[in-house]
Amino acid sequence: MSQLQLAHRRRDREEVRTLPRRRSGRALLDRTVPYLFLAPFLVSFIVFFAAPSIVSIVLSFYRYRGYGTASYIGFHNYVALFQSPEFWQSARVTLFYWLVPLVPLLGGGFLLAVLVRSKLAKLPSVFKPLLFVPQVMAPVAAAMVWRVILSDNGVLNSLLGLHVDWLNDPSAGKWAVVLLLLWGGIGWYFVIFLAGLTNVPDELLEAAHLDGANAMQRIRHVTLPMMRPIILFAVVIDTISSFQLFTEPNLLVGAAGAASATGAPPTAAPVMNQVVDNIDAGQFGLSAAAGWLLFLAVGIFSILQFRLLRERGK
Repeated sequence: MSQLQLAHRRRDREEVRTLPRRRSGRALLDRTVPYLFLAPFLVSFIVFFAAPSIVSIVLSFYRYRGYGTASYIGFHNYVALFQSPEFWQSARVTLFYWLVPLVPLLGGGFLLAVLVRSKLAKLPSVFKPLLFVPQVMAPVAAAMVWRVILSDNGVLNSLLGLHVDWLNDPSAGKWAVVLLLLWGGIGWYFVIFLAGLTNVPDELLEAAHLDGANAMQRIRHVTLPMMRPIILFAVVIDTISSFQLFTEPNLLVGAAGAASATGAPPTAAPVMNQVVDNIDAGQFGLSAAAGWLLFLAVGIFSILQFRLLRERGK
């Protein structure tokens, strides 16, 4: 056998040996590349969410003023919150901000979506941005505008002939916040329901119309059952946002220089005020406990809503 043939055979054997290595290296690269793309999100999730959450839940079992040493006190922070009248007052206010605007927000958004999508509305492309404009306005700016509207000589009292001190009366302050929430949130749910209505087949509506169903019957027996997942999504989103409410009540009915760091009176202060006020008072463990109780409440109510609406759907 010539030397040339021996050289070719040696080269073939080397290529055969290196082929599995190349395949294994390519397979490793294929498995690694997706994680490289996910790395920015994973790093930010760990740094800004997972790690602070772990620190927060550990901190809720300690007495800590933000400096010095932390003292382990077990469930004392949670017991103190359950025994605090201020905490239960803020919990009732939060439930008020959730339950009172719930039906007007979702019902009004749904009716507006049905009206804009129907043949009765002219120039629907004009109504869509107009209804959504309050949603894109900054909460701070919206609260400042509504402070002018709800003042003693403001637009609302002047138009309706009322003499209600919306911003300073403890019994009227919560209703002033509800008005702001309705004005700012109805456009958001209008867009959600309008997007959901596009998934309702026109053939079903036409078939129901041919069978003699009027407009209300078509909405009740065709549109609403098809919109059940969208309604569930809207209810859960409204629950989460209501339980996390903070900016609107403190800017609208809060008084500058008040005893509370957040400014809102106890009759209009939500649970989030407990979190912020305890931080301002140097009670970091108590603040963390209030935050985790709020998180637990959101989770429980969300699970109940999922179960309730899904069972009704079945």
